[in-house]
Amino acid sequence: MIRFSATLSILSVSLLLFSAHAELAVPRLNSVYPPGISAGSDVDVEVAGQNIEEPKALFFSHPGITAVFVPYEPPKDLPKDPPKDKKPPEPPKTAKFKVSSAKDVPPGDYDVRFIGKFGISNPRVFVVSDFAEALEAEPNNEKEKATKVPFNATINGRIGGGEDVDWFQFSAKSGQRVLIECRAWRIDSRLDGFMWLYGSDGKQLAMSQDEDIRDEKRDPFIDFDVPADGEYFIKLTDFTYNGSPDHFYRVSIGTMPYLDFMLPPGGAPGAVVNVALYGRNLPGGEATDQKINGRPLQKLMKQIQLPSEPELSTELRFNGLVRPWSAVLDGMEVRVKNDAGSSNAKLLRFSSLPPVFETEPNNEIAKAQRLEIPCLVSGQLTREDMDLFIFTAKKDEKFVINVTSNRLGAPADPDVEILKANGDVVINAQDIGDNIGQLRFTSNGRDVNHLFTAPANGDFIVRLEHLFRQAQGGPHYIYQLEIQRDAEPDFRVICSPPDEIRIDSHVLYQGGRERLDILIFRMSGHNESITVEARNLPPGVSADPIVIGKDVKWGTLVVTAAPDAAIGHSEIQVVATSEIKGKKSSRKARGGVIVWDTVNTPALARMTRNIMLAVREKAPFAITASPAEISVVKGQTFDLTVTLKRSDEMPNAVQINGAGYQLPPNMSIPVKSIDPGQTEAKLTIATEKLPEGTYSFMVNGDGQVPVGKEKKNMRCVYPSNTVKLIVQPKPQPEAKK
Repeated sequence: MIRFSATLSILSVSLLLFSAHAELAVPRLNSVYPPGISAGSDVDVEVAGQNIEEPKALFFSHPGITAVFVPYEPPKDLPKDPPKDKKPPEPPKTAKFKVSSAKDVPPGDYDVRFIGKFGISNPRVFVVSDFAEALEAEPNNEKEKATKVPFNATINGRIGGGEDVDWFQFSAKSGQRVLIECRAWRIDSRLDGFMWLYGSDGKQLAMSQDEDIRDEKRDPFIDFDVPADGEYFIKLTDFTYNGSPDHFYRVSIGTMPYLDFMLPPGGAPGAVVNVALYGRNLPGGEATDQKINGRPLQKLMKQIQLPSEPELSTELRFNGLVRPWSAVLDGMEVRVKNDAGSSNAKLLRFSSLPPVFETEPNNEIAKAQRLEIPCLVSGQLTREDMDLFIFTAKKDEKFVINVTSNRLGAPADPDVEILKANGDVVINAQDIGDNIGQLRFTSNGRDVNHLFTAPANGDFIVRLEHLFRQAQGGPHYIYQLEIQRDAEPDFRVICSPPDEIRIDSHVLYQGGRERLDILIFRMSGHNESITVEARNLPPGVSADPIVIGKDVKWGTLVVTAAPDAAIGHSEIQVVATSEIKGKKSSRKARGGVIVWDTVNTPALARMTRNIMLAVREKAPFAITASPAEISVVKGQTFDLTVTLKRSDEMPNAVQINGAGYQLPPNMSIPVKSIDPGQTEAKLTIATEKLPEGTYSFMVNGDGQVPVGKEKKNMRCVYPSNTVKLIVQPKPQPEAKK
């Protein structure tokens, strides 16, 4: 459902030098505490961050979760006439809301965003459970002061500064299999958890840190059989003894189910798939001989109907964590439920290739498993294991060989070699190096995606293993191996806020423009041009479609607000269309955001569950480039006129430039300045180095804007409108007669 709300008040023009993408102040949401709720209940939450003045609302990615702002009330016992030397307490720099969840909201992770004076914020994870919920109660830094918590419940807490430690006490009965799971890193927290379990006699029963049960290892997890009725104690802290309001967590304690993996981890859209679920405390689960870190797993068979609608089979509907390298997948979530509540989610991936199970023994060339192409092999990499597969090819045939494991959440690091039938190595396939998001949305990962051209007729062998198989491996090191001949090209799309190193959101100003940066996953050799458009924009907001040229993986969609555009926020859609084997196919963009700021290293980032756009009051300036459509012969130059419109409070110069995602390959924009009193600049742009084709680009306006009562200059950078450029081939000289 697409929603629009005009909840914002008229906004003052107050600026902040916030990031490399300089702009007016935007709300920055750091934490929401507690970070979750039990379905069908209410909870008071505290919101913390920057630029969260004049709170209005919280926006959730599920309409069944709502919030009402709770205004600050000063203490009632304040004296009416306080002494002049004693100031009254300042209002807190946080905001409070009463959050409600409808009973029918499914368990899972959702996005929450803050809405206030400066627009709409970045998202934070907000969890809905079907467990009882409780809060940590300080002081609980010692075992004797441990917070007593209910069984089969989730405890919400925070690790504060000064080497804070949190203790909890719970009751359990002999023979129960109790799972204690901490979720922090996976729900946008800074906490790197370290957890211990003790008996009432003070004896340590278990310890967990960087648990090797999933790709995201930082959240601790303890699985133990209760030896006797009695009281048990949990100790939790940050591994490096850091702490702050941003070090929040959720600890679940009880006999709730936990899914470790499933086989097969995928199926064809429209099919009914028989899936073997492996985990702990599964309802009706049967015992197996498979273990993870010495703990036995159960097995539960389940029939799952996969969606058949084309628009659903190319989407990723998963209310859990999706890192950038997994955002290229399509699929749905799977959970199970027992008497204690619902399990964690696991991703069931969509693929139309014929399914095959790996069959042991296949760890020698002579025992390599024969495959018919195309196929999708589901398998596991136990310790010291390697799996060999053999297929037949003709000279110069092209095959896509794709291994998906890390992207499914498994801890494996797949290593692939392609061999001749005699064992000679043809090639060692490397990790996916395609990074469409640079620092902000780093998409390269440990999985393998290789285009193999057969050098001769005959049989070829794929040898697959975990890179560290001598020391690591297990039943949860699952993978899917795809081999396709002449695979059908495809693409997926990410829409990201413009800041490349810091938390950001999509905020637009009346009479101004803003960027929606578009990142493209090109799959199986897709190289066609892609048209991108925005839909369901707020009233008074428009966006011209853009064309991302052949082989290009980045683009910038520019949204423009009319001077009288309604102040508010809206959930929007970004849709990309391209040709696949002569037919037009459309794909909805998925949102992508930075979780915490970075500098020179890849940011911690994730996929979002929707794309939001806010409209605020009056832009300080806007630039317009003309003509909006240009056709030139390669090698020719063309002229672009950039016109500047300033607000009354903006007398300063604005520099015109261009770089990065905004430009076609090899294009260079000359730097010009529109000085005070001037309103336009002319740019002459060369095309000699540009590939032939159709492109969209924009230029930037970069200016110092005086703000506030003191009129201090603050840097703001805004885009022009989109310019469509057609580079035609040079005419060929006539052949001499």
